[in-house]
Formats: sequence, C-alpha cells, structure tokens
Amino acid sequence: MRALIVGVFFCATFFTADVLAETVGDSRGDELARWIDDSGKKIWGQPPQPCDDLAFARRVHLDVVGRVPSVAEVRDFQSLGDNRRNILVEQLVFGEGPRAPKYQRLSSNQLARHWRRVLIPPGTTVLGSPALLEQYLADAFESRTAYDEIIRGLVRLSDSSAAGGYYQLVGALPENYAGHLSRVALGVRIECAQCHDHPFADWKQADFWGLAAFFGDMARLGDDASASKPADEAASIMYENHQYPAKFLWSDQTLTSKQESAPIRSRLATWMTSKDNPNFAATAANRIWEFLIGHGAYADVENLDLAIPAEREWLNRLGQKFADDGFDTHRMIAAICKTTWYQAQSEEIEADAEREQFARTLKVLSPEQVFDSLEQSLILPVSRIDPAASRWTGDRTQLVNRLSETVGATPEDYASGIPQALMLMNGKMTSDAIDPQRSRLLRAVLDSPFFETDDRIETLYLAVLTRLPREDESEMLAEFLNQASKSDDAARQRAYGEILWALLNSPEFVLCQ
Repeated sequence: MRALIVGVFFCATFFTADVLAETVGDSRGDELARWIDDSGKKIWGQPPQPCDDLAFARRVHLDVVGRVPSVAEVRDFQSLGDNRRNILVEQLVFGEGPRAPKYQRLSSNQLARHWRRVLIPPGTTVLGSPALLEQYLADAFESRTAYDEIIRGLVRLSDSSAAGGYYQLVGALPENYAGHLSRVALGVRIECAQCHDHPFADWKQADFWGLAAFFGDMARLGDDASASKPADEAASIMYENHQYPAKFLWSDQTLTSKQESAPIRSRLATWMTSKDNPNFAATAANRIWEFLIGHGAYADVENLDLAIPAEREWLNRLGQKFADDGFDTHRMIAAICKTTWYQAQSEEIEADAEREQFARTLKVLSPEQVFDSLEQSLILPVSRIDPAASRWTGDRTQLVNRLSETVGATPEDYASGIPQALMLMNGKMTSDAIDPQRSRLLRAVLDSPFFETDDRIETLYLAVLTRLPREDESEMLAEFLNQASKSDDAARQRAYGEILWALLNSPEFVLCQ
C-alpha cells in the first residue's frame, strides 16, 4: 500500500504493468545481447553478480535519457513484472510507452551531448559555440539517422558551416579537421605526422596531409567565409613547399578530383564509413561500449591502430555486427543495455586485466547530467515562463560551465575539485532545495498526510539516489529527526532539509554505478 501511495503522489496517472507492457513493441537488440553474453563468457568467464533493480533503473536512466528517474518512474518500473529490465530499456532507448515523447527528446539530447564531447573533447579550443553542432546531432539521433550517415555528413562538407559548423569549431583548417576525423571515425591519431613521420607509429607525413588534402578547398582560418579554391585543387594541399595529393589511409593510391564523377569528399565519406572498413565499424562499436560500460572494449578508443590482433578480435566482430545491422545506434545501445555485463554490479577486476574490459565500472555524471538530475530529483519547474525555472534563469548555464572545467577524458575520470564541490554545496539550487518553504520536494514529502517518518526518508532516498536507505541509515536518520522534533516542528522540518542536503552532496549522487 505504501508503494502505491508514493507512486500516486508523484504521478497523476499510475500505469499498471499490463498497460505499460502493451505499449511496447517487439523486443529489439535481443539477439545481439545474447551474442555479447555468450561470446563474453567464452572469452572472459562469468560476469560479476547482477546489480539490483534500483541500481539498474538509475543506471539506464542516466545513460540513455541523461537524468535519474523520478519516484513515479521507479514505482512504475517495479510494477512491470519479471521482464521489467528489458521493457524499461526499450521504453527509454526507442522512446516508447506512456512517456514516449519525453523519452525521445531526452534520449536524443543525451546522445547529442555525448557525441559532441567525442567530436570536441574537453579542453579543446573552439571557435564559437558548439550549440549548433549539438542540435545537428540531436536532430540526427531523433530521426534515427544511422551512425555511418551521421559521420558521412561530417565528411561530405559543402561549406564550412555544414554539419553543425564542426569544421569552423575545430579551427577552420584542413589539417585540424583531418586530425579530428581520423580520431573520431577511425580510432587513429595521426596529428603527430603533421610535421614529420610519426615517431611511435607507422604513420607518415604523406598520410596526414593526404587526408587533409580532401578538405583543401575549404575556407581556411582568416579567409573570407565564402572563399574556396577551385574544385580541381581539392585533391591536393600545399605544406612547406610540398604538394601532397589526397589519399586514403592505409593506401598508397593517390586521388584527383577528376578521376570519378563523384565529389572527392563523397568518395572519402564512402570509403571511411564502409562496412568493410574494419577500423570504422570497430571504432564506432568501441565508442558505444565506452559510453555505456565506462571504458572501451579496447581501452584506448582513439588509438585502435595500436591494438594487437588478439585485442581487436572480439571488437572487430562486434563492429561487424553493428555494420550488418545498418549502424543502428539505438539497437546497439539497447542490445548492450540488455546484457548481463551491463547489468552487473560496478566493480574493478584488478586480478584479471583482460576481463576488466568487459566489467561495468563507476562513471562520473556529465555536467548536464548533474543539472538534469537535480532538476528531476528536486521537482524543479521547467516552464520557460516560470521565473523560478533554473533551466532558463542562468542557473543551469552557471552550473554546467563550472562543472565543465574539470570534465575528464573518459567516463571513469573524476577530476572535480573544491570549486565544483562548493558550487553544489552552496549554490542557489541547493540552498532553495533544502528550504522547507521553497523546496517542492520537501513540501511534497512533509505535507503528505499519509507519510510516516520512514516514508519520508525513503522518498528522499528514492528521489535523489534511486535506492532505499540501508537499515543503519534509517535508524541513524530516525534518531536524528527524533532529536530535532524535541525542539519544535520548524526544527524538524529543517532536519529534513539537512538530510536532503547530505544526499545531494554525497559522492553517490554524482556517480553512475
């Protein structure tokens, strides 16, 4: 009865398991999920123990839609029956069920934010705002554009403002763009071959400038925005008095713009994203694996060329399956989320370095995930016309900018320091959240006539950490509240605010287990 009351209280409509199940279509990604499980067990042995349902619900919500679940979403998930995990994955990934429009929007935005950071890693100096690039990616993911087509759009540039202005953002130089594309799409870093042959790899200077030559007709930094070279010069580029012809990586054949009727960058896009290009498919699959598991199946996702054949064997097979499935990002994400490896407890397996690449590890929330989770947990207003909506008042921008100062290179890196911690501890959002008169969450918890002390504590834990309090936590907090109630009712209400403050500022809140 208590669970039903809490569920009704936080959601106007309580969906039953039967209604939710009927809204979801046929399962997708199941076959690939079974293959990942079976092949992983043959190579790396049994996965760690599975995480509990609430940990899974928090994990998949953060990964797929970019925020923690509401108390109502948790209650609905618990009512789904034995197949609840797969049903939840399909609702979130494919935007189905009673909350379909919301999940479609949130999922597209979450994927766009992640891939924007792949395209422009933290610490990269950019020319302008990446907002247009992020919107370009969000539109692509919302329309279910295949991953290879998204990358082709970044390669087949008609001008420097195409594809969300990515070319301009990374410096409006062919050599900059070549370095980023090879890293993002092929998992190789050839920038070190710009001035000389690579000292630690087989890349030659001709390889780097041969790739840059595909963009030799693009307006360079400082050129007029509409400036471009004649089309027949796009097949080569000049560097230090040497003319480098366009060429594909891993090939000695040079290209000219007049060899075929297709535009030269279209030919590059076709070659780069071909399902027969093992580096493209494997890199794409490895990036999705890192996005969900926390690290790549081959850990160094941007130096895949350094992997030995044994390290690439399983990843190449996963990449080929991704390619054979039409580079469907959503089905790949659903498949991984359904595996026992994704649903296992987060842990480090130091005794078996090979198996560690399959283990789910702790991930750090992105700045946007932190804000969106605060917004969800605290039941903040979201309307543009609401003067208290932190999303539109500048609070979100301030928080995201401060947290972005210390974003790590991988999902596992936790680099936040004192300024970021103080921002969360003492920021306006947190201050309002613990004020019994201003906090929507506290008012909902305190004013419910059905709630006892344990109900209120349980609801705060579910709203913030998506778990129930442990027995020792419940006992400690109940005693804390009893002591506060000896003063007056106002002191007891403030005590609930202090409990909420502690939950919001715990390391657990900014981690995805």
